Amino acid sequence: MATIRNGVNLDNIQQLVEAVKEDAEVAKVKFVANSTWKQGTKTEVTIADWYSGGQNAAREGREFKIAIDEPAQLGGADEAPNPAEVLAAGLCGCITAGIATNAALFGTDVEQIEVTVEVDFDIRGLLGLERDVPSQALNINYSVNLKGPGDSEKLIKSKEVIDGKSPVKNTLANPVSVTTSVNILEDQLDAVVAG
Repeated sequence: MATIRNGVNLDNIQQLVEAVKEDAEVAKVKFVANSTWKQGTKTEVTIADWYSGGQNAAREGREFKIAIDEPAQLGGADEAPNPAEVLAAGLCGCITAGIATNAALFGTDVEQIEVTVEVDFDIRGLLGLERDVPSQALNINYSVNLKGPGDSEKLIKSKEVIDGKSPVKNTLANPVSVTTSVNILEDQLDAVVAG
């Protein structure tokens, strides 16, 4: 029977730790998202495959869809969260999962985890009104509320550990290399005429 605490499968984590000890390549993971434009500012993002050690580690049939839009003031229909809100949601998820996992590893139970992420922007740069105003986030703040029957010091430690180890927080807080490319898809009619 699996060792589960706070809904976290500790046996799976231990198996991963052992696999990484045997082969450091297993620790090299890649997560992938693909988007399709749905008109206006609407996008549908599909998440399915993820890789460990160069091998697809996703379970068969794994596929998630995330709708993204913009508020009306930014030209959208406001039918889904915007990209900055999805970014905030990613940080919420990372911090929440990390606290639950750390508490389980520290042997303490959690009844409630609430994370609020606020991302501040000055959109004058994005709107082209002020060229020297950056279009990136200016500040990110998150607060955490925790409740559990166990040791409150372990609950606080669970949050403090993920503060230092959160992959999403660290990606946002530290410079990371971003590369990009573009491909122009041929119109099918042009391809037939040229062929």
